[in-house]
Amino acid sequence: MDITAHPLTVTVLILYLILLVAIGIVCSRKSSGGLTDFFLAGRNLNKWTVAFSAVSSGRSSWLVLGVTGTAYLTGLNAVWAVAGYITVEVFMFFFVAKRFRTFSEKTGSITIPDIFESRLGDPWKIVRLVSSLIILFFMVAYVGSQLVGGATAFSGALGVSSTQGMWLTAAIIFLYTILGGFHAVSKTDVMQILFMFFSLVLLPIVALIQLGGFEPVLNTMHTEGGGFTSPFAFAFGAIIGLLGIGFGSPGNPHIVVRYMSLKNVKEMRQAALIATIWNVIMGWGAVMVGLIGRAYFPSVDRLPGENNEQIFTSLGAEVMNPFFAGILLVAVLAAIMSSADSQLLVGSSAVVRDIVDKIFARGKEIPQHRLVLYSRITIVIIMGLSIWLASTAEAFVFWMVLFAFGGLGACFGPALILSFYWKGLSRTGVLTGMITGLLTVIMVAEQPEWTYQFIDVHEFLNSYFFGITYEAVPGFIVATFFTVVVSLFTKKPENASDLIDDLNKAS
Repeated sequence: MDITAHPLTVTVLILYLILLVAIGIVCSRKSSGGLTDFFLAGRNLNKWTVAFSAVSSGRSSWLVLGVTGTAYLTGLNAVWAVAGYITVEVFMFFFVAKRFRTFSEKTGSITIPDIFESRLGDPWKIVRLVSSLIILFFMVAYVGSQLVGGATAFSGALGVSSTQGMWLTAAIIFLYTILGGFHAVSKTDVMQILFMFFSLVLLPIVALIQLGGFEPVLNTMHTEGGGFTSPFAFAFGAIIGLLGIGFGSPGNPHIVVRYMSLKNVKEMRQAALIATIWNVIMGWGAVMVGLIGRAYFPSVDRLPGENNEQIFTSLGAEVMNPFFAGILLVAVLAAIMSSADSQLLVGSSAVVRDIVDKIFARGKEIPQHRLVLYSRITIVIIMGLSIWLASTAEAFVFWMVLFAFGGLGACFGPALILSFYWKGLSRTGVLTGMITGLLTVIMVAEQPEWTYQFIDVHEFLNSYFFGITYEAVPGFIVATFFTVVVSLFTKKPENASDLIDDLNKAS
């Protein structure tokens, strides 16, 4: 019998879901005061909440299922994927985040398009509109993919159909997000990362104890050879591609918005240290689950559906009792929900704050409580679109997610970093960089057939970029190049020098 169907496992799952909704209800009053409250928790979060929320929302089910599955399939090569995002997020948290927080409060910015307009000036609202549409485009697909993941988890645990599992996932995320806004999302993120952390530490320890030590794992690794014994078994381009996963972090709004929510900017370095420690431990835990899992399941055909990403739940079912199996199931759902709720909020802010309030209602004063109402209505619409996408175009959703993280990183990462450090950045440069970065990511991920008469993108990457396959790397490089070059030949904001000098002093 599948251990996830045990009544005790189901009880743990139900208690977790009830707790999520309860947090949303408790936080509902705090989130109704205005957009800053609803989308940034009033910039009043402590360092622990900010650190945990940033890590939780950034990792998604990719860490719990993706990295564990990669380590199971390729061995120590999975370390490169972990090293990539940890390195970039250390840089962002320790160096960029404080400037991000200081600048956003000084200018009243609560979204990425807000940051661009305050830094660059945007009288025709073109940068705001383009960046908002890019965010909305990716967030609908992001949430849709999380619903598909939740459907799989629920169908396995409760014996319901995938459609019922998807609706249950959507209902839970929707309820606590629409009620409590960023207050609820940040608090549930803290709880969810504790489940993820606990599971990624506990599972490999218990599995090792039942094996009688690490020797069987080492024997399996030596038997497999290749990447199981050396992280350098991959080709150089493949290694750079895995490291390049980190290129997505600087531009993903649901991660960087956390920097703006910290109450005391002086605590940013402490928040950075907390986030880094947890990232490292969870990353290594995921790699260890994959390596140890190979000793328990020597071939992938022994996993459900011959899917390497099932190693986390399969190993848990093998070595855990029903109660802790429930904890592991909750960890998978936590990884899914902690990303989906943040992505819902970011998508809503792109519509209400950046399009409705700042473009359509420009010059008019809309009451804050009405904007919060609009935000909640927008969450309903985005969730509806995500459900439709997840139920009618599942393959398209997963194709989208393959490049969504890298696409957002390429579109916004270079512009955001340069906004806080380079006086020569121009509005035209940022707009050009966003568009060329997006086009590059799309071309690398899924090149349209008709464009082959002009260039074979993958052949070009094989010849000049060491065969790098992950689209975030060339996307980020192209976006940076065009942002810098176009900025050099176009008009800069008149107050750019003063803004950067102020940020230099503050940091």
